[in-house]
Amino acid sequence: MLGARHPDQVGRLMIVDAMPFYTLLFDPSATSETAAPHAAAMRDAMLAATPEQVDAMQQASIARLAKTEAARPSLVAAGINSDRKTMADAMYELMVTDLRPELGRIKVPVEVVYAYDLHYGVEASQIDAMFRNAYASTPNISFRRIDGSFHFIMLDQPELFAGAVIKYLNP
Repeated sequence: MLGARHPDQVGRLMIVDAMPFYTLLFDPSATSETAAPHAAAMRDAMLAATPEQVDAMQQASIARLAKTEAARPSLVAAGINSDRKTMADAMYELMVTDLRPELGRIKVPVEVVYAYDLHYGVEASQIDAMFRNAYASTPNISFRRIDGSFHFIMLDQPELFAGAVIKYLNP
């Protein structure tokens, strides 16, 4: 968003395990409009949940996002201790915001670093294609897949992630 909306204010961009339209992960044919009812239902469920339900939701969510079990308790705690309305609103916005139409405005080099693990239940080539297709209209883009990681690459593969960041910072 920063690179597309303020192209003269960035020198280059590293995107870490993020899609320009999050809902593509669940529905490759989604639009902002079709995502809105589901996003609203998820937001409303988060806001209505009891503390016990919030804990269970955080535990389940983090188990899918962090492969490194030792990292999970602090991530769960961070989620539980965060402002619930802010989290719910941010999740809603993430699910309905489609940045793909804006990607062509990015004028600087972009590197997308993304995770892959057999846990996903799909071939690595499918994940590669998903990221490449989502960012297809982005000029001057490169991709770096880090295997053996869930979403929190920096926790699951810290050495590989650090190496990617260092290489990015020192082209």
